[in-house]
Amino acid sequence: MRIGPVDVLVFSAPTLDGSLWAVDALHEALDSGAVALIDIVMIARATDGTVSFADVDEGLPAPLQNLLAHPSPLTLLSDRDVALAAGSVDNGEVGLLLVLEHRWARRLSERIQDEGGVTRLHERVPHDAVVRAFRADGAAAT
Repeated sequence: MRIGPVDVLVFSAPTLDGSLWAVDALHEALDSGAVALIDIVMIARATDGTVSFADVDEGLPAPLQNLLAHPSPLTLLSDRDVALAAGSVDNGEVGLLLVLEHRWARRLSERIQDEGGVTRLHERVPHDAVVRAFRADGAAAT
């Protein structure tokens, strides 16, 4: 099975209330077929800095768990990866560590591989850098 490019993202917010702020947005992206959710870890950092985790095997809310492309997550994330991601979640926040496959790019990747080619670089441009570039060109961006 060929796989599209995969990215790891961490989003955080002050709370993960009953509406589960990410579920609707994730559903939209997943339902379009543009991406597939390969793995997910919820990271909660208390105001005193204590960190707790929830994943598919333990404690992840069902609405988030049900978004996975496969019944059991792939083992792409190591404990070190999760600890690194936890460092980006501030005290009093809840974060979602997502592993997403870019299915929209799979077909392009397949065609390139069929022709004997390879993907030479897959780099994410930081959001702040993109916003600065748009603004520098006079375009509104947030």
